[in-house]
Amino acid sequence: MKDSKMSLDKCIDTKYDPQTSIVLRYRNAFKFEMTDEEDSRYKEWLQKTSIREGARIFPLLTYKGVKIYILDETSLMHTKTLKSIDGCITIAKCKLKGYERVVFESGGNTGTALTEYGQRVGLETFLFLPEENIPLLNSRVFEPYKAHLISVEEPELVKRAAYLFERSNGLKHIPQTGWRYEASKFRGFFILEYMLEESKKFDWLTQAISAAFGPIGIYWVLMNFTKEIGRIPRFLGIQQEANCPMYKAWKSKKTVIEPAEINSTEQLLTKVMYDVKPHTYGTYKDLTDVLIGTNGDLTTVNHSEFGDFLEWDFDGRGILDLLRYNEVEITSIDGEVEEKTGLIALAGTLKEIDNGLITKGNRVLCCLTSGMSEADGKAKPDYRIPSLDTMIKNYSKMVFDR
Repeated sequence: MKDSKMSLDKCIDTKYDPQTSIVLRYRNAFKFEMTDEEDSRYKEWLQKTSIREGARIFPLLTYKGVKIYILDETSLMHTKTLKSIDGCITIAKCKLKGYERVVFESGGNTGTALTEYGQRVGLETFLFLPEENIPLLNSRVFEPYKAHLISVEEPELVKRAAYLFERSNGLKHIPQTGWRYEASKFRGFFILEYMLEESKKFDWLTQAISAAFGPIGIYWVLMNFTKEIGRIPRFLGIQQEANCPMYKAWKSKKTVIEPAEINSTEQLLTKVMYDVKPHTYGTYKDLTDVLIGTNGDLTTVNHSEFGDFLEWDFDGRGILDLLRYNEVEITSIDGEVEEKTGLIALAGTLKEIDNGLITKGNRVLCCLTSGMSEADGKAKPDYRIPSLDTMIKNYSKMVFDR
């Protein structure tokens, strides 16, 4: 696709509203596969795997002269997080390539989406998850006999266990890094279409990150439309202080990332972002390109700052009340916010307004990647892995035949 508004308009499938599916709305905006025939078949699979991948943008509040808008990627998504997009994209790729049995690891959100979308088209799925994150799941998702859930006692062993299982059972490990980038490009096209409307530019784009697939894919789109947009929003990435290897490397100007040490996901502000080695996906160089190219930055939020943020008063209403007014009901259990990832981005945005990085008169688009949850805490794993040695020793019990 040529980088012009006219060519973009021609590529948009207006049969699909962005609140229904940004995947189907923008699927023709660029070519995904090597050949035209593969690309056509892939887009046919997108239509079959799509359930609901909706997004919207709305103004939330003005803070110290900064206008904050929300990119809502929770209330209109099938699985209530932006990972619905990844689920749709990844499972369509699997069907295109003929995969029938796949394995993946996750803190919860990605795993739920890949399982849900995989079951839609008959894949056999194996999710490896930190044991402490089982309460974050909805048991309904794992009721189908082809949807397998495997818990790992030690969070740092989840990836290794998944890869060992993959090799031992001849499965395909998903998703590939390139697929994650592609999923984020759909978000980029949605933001682009919004920004191309008159008087809807943004000075900053903010998002909570782990491996940072999101901003990399988004900015691939935006930077190809620099002339059309007029200015590219600066990027602010937010990490939880307890697990922020990208932030530490960026601030120390290092090219080698040192993983955090986490013995339990209970230490984390958001347990779904448990991965202490996000750089293993090879995304750090691409992230730094975005930060340098947009004059952006990274920051962190800790437990205390997040708690204070939830107590802030905005003209008589708290942040949860403001979101509820805009039809985003953040899920809480026993008075505690259940899904914090999206809110961390908003907390980090306000923090950097206070710090003077984001200044009066700026317009910010903050990505609310999650917030609503359907977890019931009743999911039961097919198998529990207390250690890799135990997994190897009891391997015969873990062989899942067709």
